Amino acid sequence: MIIVKTYRGHIRNWEELCERLGIDLTLSREEREHEILIKAYQTWGCEMADHMHGMFAFALWDEEEQKLFCLRDQFGTKPFYYYETEDGELLYGTMIRDIIDQPGFKKELNEEMLQLYLSLTYVAGENTFFRGLKKLLPGRYLIWQDGKLEIHRYWKPEFRPDESKTLEDWADEIHNTLKEIMPEVKTADERVESFLSGGVDSSYVLAMSDAEQADCCGYEEERFDESVLAEKTAQLLGRKFSRSIITPEQFFDIVPYVMYNMEQPLGDASAIVFTLGCNATAEHTKICYSGEGSDEFFGGYNMYRNAERYGENLKNFYVGNTNIMKEDEKQKILKKYDPDVLPIELARGIYEETEGLDPLTKMSDVDIQIWLEGDIYLNVDKMSTAAGLEIRMPLTDRRIFDIASRM
Repeated sequence: MIIVKTYRGHIRNWEELCERLGIDLTLSREEREHEILIKAYQTWGCEMADHMHGMFAFALWDEEEQKLFCLRDQFGTKPFYYYETEDGELLYGTMIRDIIDQPGFKKELNEEMLQLYLSLTYVAGENTFFRGLKKLLPGRYLIWQDGKLEIHRYWKPEFRPDESKTLEDWADEIHNTLKEIMPEVKTADERVESFLSGGVDSSYVLAMSDAEQADCCGYEEERFDESVLAEKTAQLLGRKFSRSIITPEQFFDIVPYVMYNMEQPLGDASAIVFTLGCNATAEHTKICYSGEGSDEFFGGYNMYRNAERYGENLKNFYVGNTNIMKEDEKQKILKKYDPDVLPIELARGIYEETEGLDPLTKMSDVDIQIWLEGDIYLNVDKMSTAAGLEIRMPLTDRRIFDIASRM
């Protein structure tokens, strides 16, 4: 007997999986997704995620084998944490507060994470600010049996450049692939809105969706306000438009709420705006699209223009999208400074995986494996969950990444 102990997420290709696994299509979403997890595990075992598309993190208990099986999706869109107690028990869950409230958890500060955080401004890698509490990293599964813990990696980003296609060929493949994905992202009876910044990613998602309304945040000060362009985009696409104007008072007043629901420190100011956007959008819908993932997949950030100039030197300093405080600065202010705890060590294995590939690919891979998981997806998950809003990210999909990995 297989029991679903905890699960958060959305399985996109549920119709295909129900047909393959003999699951009743008329079940409620919760019932069918639990059935998919159980039967996929019974059918494919540890390789079950190879057959699934979507956003998910879960734990299954195998009663016969007396074994716990936990898995996090390929990109880490949903968090998963675990903690080994002194008396040999495993605590686990998708929220930190669900773990620290359990018997056996010792609440102690992980000072090494503070040292990393001062450079990165987010919690990167498998450790957290709580000593002993770890993240199950993206593309991994965990097995706990007979008091023994095993972590296995079932997926990692792989890049196979294909120079045979024209730009038009790539554009057509992206477009056709997203056309296949969009019907999976929602069911016919679900009402969805879409976040819109006016940028390429969110505009494309809105254009490819059947969302009737776009939601945006704006500012009274014009030089910071992108909502004017977003509104023009919505009008061009024939969609309704909702704008939430953020005042300085709102921005600062919401900070304690953000930090409580984030569960760990996050120095990304965009999280505050995203929170206000989620709270405003949750007043009129339960599901919203967002365009995260494609900047990292397709090299959309301005800093990627420096890739060729950085060249082989990347592996000596580039550890992701942010690197604020230098080591000599941290050494001056920290009472306990460990010269062996360096941010670049988080990326060392990634550079080994991308040996021989071009600098842009290396930068992209670092951001996919470290920055996306530790900052962007965490922010999306925590703040939308706090607001009671479900965010679905159509561009964060293995099928989209597969195209990017060949470009």
